[in-house]
Amino acid sequence: MSLAAAIEAWRALLGEAHVSSGGPPLDAVRRSTFPVSQSASAVLRPGSADEVRGCLRIASREGVRLHPVSGGRNWGLGSRVPPVDGTAVMDLARLDRIVAFDESMAWVTVEPGVTFAQLYAFLAARGSRLFVNSTGASPGSSVLANALLRGDGAGPLGDRWTHVCGLEVALGTGEVLRTGYARHPGSPLAPLHRHGVGPVLDGLFSQSSLGVVTRMTVWLTPLPASIQAVRFSCADDARLPGAIDALRTLVLEGTVRWPAGIWNAVRVLSTLGPRGDLGVLRAAHGLGHRWYGLTALAGATELQGRAHRERLVDVLGPAVDAWSIEERVGDAVSGAELLLPEEPAFRFLQGMPHEESVRSVYWCAGASPPSDLDPDRDGCGVLWLCPTVPLIGAAVRDAMLRLEAVMESYGFDPMLAGVAHGARAMHLAPLLLWDRAVPGRDAAAMACHAALVTAMEELGCLPYRVGIPPLDRVPTGDDDRDAVLARLRAALDPGRALG
Repeated sequence: MSLAAAIEAWRALLGEAHVSSGGPPLDAVRRSTFPVSQSASAVLRPGSADEVRGCLRIASREGVRLHPVSGGRNWGLGSRVPPVDGTAVMDLARLDRIVAFDESMAWVTVEPGVTFAQLYAFLAARGSRLFVNSTGASPGSSVLANALLRGDGAGPLGDRWTHVCGLEVALGTGEVLRTGYARHPGSPLAPLHRHGVGPVLDGLFSQSSLGVVTRMTVWLTPLPASIQAVRFSCADDARLPGAIDALRTLVLEGTVRWPAGIWNAVRVLSTLGPRGDLGVLRAAHGLGHRWYGLTALAGATELQGRAHRERLVDVLGPAVDAWSIEERVGDAVSGAELLLPEEPAFRFLQGMPHEESVRSVYWCAGASPPSDLDPDRDGCGVLWLCPTVPLIGAAVRDAMLRLEAVMESYGFDPMLAGVAHGARAMHLAPLLLWDRAVPGRDAAAMACHAALVTAMEELGCLPYRVGIPPLDRVPTGDDDRDAVLARLRAALDPGRALG
């Protein structure tokens, strides 16, 4: 292995300005929102897919590993820190082209550096009737990377990974692979059909290090002519199962097509300002109930929206303690949405990026967040856990109560949330927040996270997403998957340029 030789070759390929082996660029990719022991050895910033492949060939030849990042906003799961010490970080932010767009067929092809904010501005500038199912995370997050990591968003295509196609992938060998019909030059099916002919290879590159995705087509959603924001709440834990089961009924039958989310009162408070006395804050904001929910109804016409509303009220109304519906009807376009943009929750429902969720991780900072949010730089302690639970009311309640008990036992505010993107499972999102400047809190957070993982494993609630080491614990299976993946890696990346 020769890191020095690799850096020299990368500088020859990319130019001196785009390869760093020290200073602020390296410091930035070594920071995280929780303690890590590994750090990066260099930062590369290729500007094209050809340069990405060139970087991989050099890494393979010199025996140096690369860790690709896009927006680098993976806060709470690892930020831009590589999984293995001494790895060079390949920052793909310069690959920021919106390659192609089709309004009538509702798709857009993007490179890794395209952010949710950038794509929203692109659609708004065209007065598009489409929106991207945006994440609740930073507007600076990468659209492509969020889909690859199976992140979620709002809208009927909120399970974003199942609504992408046409991946262009650089392998560790420097070879290029295109999935589906994208491998056939000029095929009109490339952005329209996920699978193509033969084995479907897309899944090899989701939540994996078997290749670097340099292009992807993302399917978009038409803005509805009738949209209704549905808020509901449950006064206590006993009412939560009935609400969840009612939502499942509505999603299964197609009345509700938007994701349905639930939050406990403490998590709601974290989005409203810095931490204080929880009882006083709950009273000040009128949060007298235990659980709060949000979803949306959409219709192509006002009449269709009204029918959905009547059905939702019949099914969900008796199962909750309070509900409200705010409706807007009109000719919506990107940049002129129907629901009030001042409401962060409403922005989320319509694919409008915002930073309110990121502001909430400053909960323990004791002051208002800065205008330029950077939890890594600002010493915010942030840890996510991403368990999955069956969308059965009793199962959701039991998992939430177990998470709450563990978090409180370690001295953390129990911030709990869950989002259902379909009718059969819910993604839970317990959040640990703390001030990293307080002695002992880092260690307590890591211990609490490990205990939460154990608690969820005991309930059979396995993760849908993990972070970098030491957050990468996944239960072992009873098949030969690991051996098969090792053989695939040997074939696709024999020089171990990635991983």
